[in-house]
Amino acid sequence: MQTTTFRVHTGGRDAVHDITRQCEQFARESAAGGDGLLNVFVPHATAGVAILELGADSDHDLLTVLARLLPAGEAWRHAHGSPG
Repeated sequence: MQTTTFRVHTGGRDAVHDITRQCEQFARESAAGGDGLLNVFVPHATAGVAILELGADSDHDLLTVLARLLPAGEAWRHAHGSPG
């Protein structure tokens, strides 16, 4: 099994970051023409991975739906920058 790690710097605002290129490169190099399985993991409670066709503003749609489902504000117990 082969493993790689890369960082995505997100800044202080909601955003969609396309990691397709990094995933394609890793799969191509690791499989060496064969088959394989790609597993993507995000080690943080307030981050996520979505499989999404980008283009035609679908990234904007995703951010809009998330903002509606989980609006920012004082309602949440988890605070950014809190210990743990």
